Amino acid sequence: MKEYANVSNPKIRKYELLCRARGFEDLTKELGHEALFITVTCPSKYHHAFSKSGTANPKWEGFMPDEANSYLNHQWQKARAEFKRQNIAPYGFRVAEPQHDGTPHWHMLFFIESEKLDALKAIIRHYALEVDGDEKGAAENRCDFKQIDPNKGSATGYILKYIAKNIDGEGVGEDKFGNDSLLVAQRIDAWASCWCIRQFQQIGGASVSVWRELRRLRSMFKGESNSLLEQARSAADNSDWKGYILAMGGLHTKLKDRPIKLHYDLNIVEETGECLQSYYDGELILKVKGLWFAGKAIITRHYSWKVEKA
Repeated sequence: MKEYANVSNPKIRKYELLCRARGFEDLTKELGHEALFITVTCPSKYHHAFSKSGTANPKWEGFMPDEANSYLNHQWQKARAEFKRQNIAPYGFRVAEPQHDGTPHWHMLFFIESEKLDALKAIIRHYALEVDGDEKGAAENRCDFKQIDPNKGSATGYILKYIAKNIDGEGVGEDKFGNDSLLVAQRIDAWASCWCIRQFQQIGGASVSVWRELRRLRSMFKGESNSLLEQARSAADNSDWKGYILAMGGLHTKLKDRPIKLHYDLNIVEETGECLQSYYDGELILKVKGLWFAGKAIITRHYSWKVEKA
């Protein structure tokens, strides 16, 4: 069935994330960059209960998990603005997962130039402690850094358990409370759905949406003018994230300067010929139809699907 062939399938979503993480790590080794694992948590007022005893936290101000995640997002936006001012461009992944009381915290696996590592850590730590940074335990627990030594293990292997734990729980075993990892993964999925929390986000690199559209193309592109397109298509088809990044102009090329982009078309009701509009603002709704390369559209989606009552 179609749903087993895309990232709505947990296994495929997990393998794709690991493929991209491995591709980033391969580039890191080639470029001589450092790998850094970061964990950032919320201030005490966002936590409903203590982790060890489970008793109610008197500092809790009634914030829900989505509000706590909004706080983390807001601090991250400020950190990214400072990165831009200091010409720091980390790349990697962010994973959001619930703590003991449902409050989210973030794990981030970043790759960065050695000379910019300390500045990156200082910026993230500054914004992690900007709110209530003087409260008890904040300096020790609010922000944690682990630099990954490639001689002791891979960065992809380090983040594997966090990806697996938040998708299907396969191979993780029991958590620290004795719960089976498969059940934990189901609960985390329900938590993310309930509070509209994005579990995984790629930071830096080329568009994964373009990568997925390229994987829809099975035939090779022949001809000298299409060599770059074929290089990207072949890399995507062979799960070579590193090769795909290089074909798309490298790690830090801006979206507008990437050689291959998504191609959109109007969303039209076939029976009436009417262009669908947004319920909220009346804007025309666009849908992905394929790719745009060298001034030409390459259609990858030839069929439209709709749900009907049986």
